[in-house]
Amino acid sequence: MKLRTVTELPIGMRSLFANLELSSSISTHILLEREMSVSISKLASTYIQLEETLNSLSLADNYKKVSQLKESLFGVRDIRNTLNALMEGKIPDDIELFEIKNLALLSDSLIPVIRIFSDSFPKLPDLSDVVTILDPEGQRIPSFYIYDSYDSELSKLRKKLKSLEFFDEDLHSRCSLIEDRIRKELGNSLKGRLPDLVKALNNLAEIDIIIAKAELVRKWNLTIPAISKERTSYQGLFNPEISSALSLQGLEYQPVDVSLERESPVVLMGANMGGKSVTLRTLALTQYMFQFGFGVPAISAEIVPVHFIHYLSGDYQDVNKGLSSFAAEMRKIDNLLKQSTETASILALLDEPARTTNPYEGRVLVESLITMLKSRKLLTLIASHYNVTAKGCFKLRVRGFVNGKMNYELIHTEDSDAPREAINIAKSLGIDSEWLEEASRLLDNYKETI
Repeated sequence: MKLRTVTELPIGMRSLFANLELSSSISTHILLEREMSVSISKLASTYIQLEETLNSLSLADNYKKVSQLKESLFGVRDIRNTLNALMEGKIPDDIELFEIKNLALLSDSLIPVIRIFSDSFPKLPDLSDVVTILDPEGQRIPSFYIYDSYDSELSKLRKKLKSLEFFDEDLHSRCSLIEDRIRKELGNSLKGRLPDLVKALNNLAEIDIIIAKAELVRKWNLTIPAISKERTSYQGLFNPEISSALSLQGLEYQPVDVSLERESPVVLMGANMGGKSVTLRTLALTQYMFQFGFGVPAISAEIVPVHFIHYLSGDYQDVNKGLSSFAAEMRKIDNLLKQSTETASILALLDEPARTTNPYEGRVLVESLITMLKSRKLLTLIASHYNVTAKGCFKLRVRGFVNGKMNYELIHTEDSDAPREAINIAKSLGIDSEWLEEASRLLDNYKETI
């Protein structure tokens, strides 16, 4: 899955991308088109690079260098079309030759800066010969035209044209023919340097991306995760978007601890508005952040890379296709089950499955689903308000109201009954007291467990 697709999911990746301070447009395009990584070795390399960049950023002497480097990276243009055209044999025009010259000048000027700043950055190729080809007079100015020094005959004709008080079409045509020949020769000379030109463009974009990721780690207080093969675990997991919104109101986000293991699906129980949905959405966001090489929002984390992330949020797109919400939900879960027969490399995050059917069938649908996902050894967290009695799962619940305040801490429980916090939450919202008192009275008299 590409990052561009992930930004469309209702998990907060769009907010992350909006906070990523990329300097050039090509960096944005390259990052959005990047595929989610599942390779442990590739992820390990990415995080080593990110950590080394963070260490460099922490040095006071490097602050000014980073600012200068980012300012220079603003000058990186997306010239992939120009390079592709050159590869296909098209004769470059003056604008395209200027773009190539600008890239070569910029890349060459940044080689010593990057070498001093960090060894972890991608290496830039030596393009000094390209600069010489496109800057024969050695002015090192980011502009281009067909210089007189390219051809002595051209220089003579231009001088003659300039001395005339009238326009000479024949002289002008002869100049144009020579200029066209020079452009063709320049294109042929540059074609052999295409691999290094492409490398320079891509590596400059990568450097921009690495710096932006490192700055986001510092801005959001993210952490570098450890890479695991069997267990995903977070200490102090938080949602950066919600945390930022709360801080603007003078409030503080309450981080949670949560672990997922293949042999034991986790069932998160609690009332609506009890924080379950935020936890699942944050887990989905964090998994994607990890597999795209970002820092993750936690005090510490170890994460298993997976091939597929199934996040069931209740935002069913199939409803727009004429399906009921229950039918849309069942279709998504069915897709998960079909895929789980082919691979266990799946993270399943299911928010209130079977919520829209009656509580009796809903409960057995959830319990049977837990049994199946356990047997297929997926990393699973299911949030539910049903009284789940399935064996072999690890149950968590939101701690709930403590001293009149909602505590979102996740704690282990052996109780199969879902916490009954709905009335307390309604009271905290200032809902009609007479209604809630009557509901409490009926609850006390209600003998059957749902």
